[in-house]
Amino acid sequence: MADEANPFEAVRTMMLGNLEKMQSATQTYIDTIDKAMRGFPGANEEQITNFKAYVERQVAANRDFVERLLRAKDFQEAFRIQVEHFQSQLRVAAEDASKIGTKMAASFKGPTS
Repeated sequence: MADEANPFEAVRTMMLGNLEKMQSATQTYIDTIDKAMRGFPGANEEQITNFKAYVERQVAANRDFVERLLRAKDFQEAFRIQVEHFQSQLRVAAEDASKIGTKMAASFKGPTS
């Protein structure tokens, strides 16, 4: 009867259940990426590990965001959660760009002997 009194709660419960089901599909996707990357000529273990870790971090961040958003009590809290997630994604993108730039710069340097 609680669902009839609050239809939004019923939708929220359903969405949280679907999120749980997606966890298995997501793990299958990550495993498929890992297997596919190992088939690329010239791919090394560090590249595979780094890319897989990146995908796993993104999946975890998005899952956390959706869970928090679905549990928001009101519009103001939902908006705050969205802003925090967006800011977090920008920070991570800037860090990733910095790491990539550092690796690229190092690859252009010649041997130091």
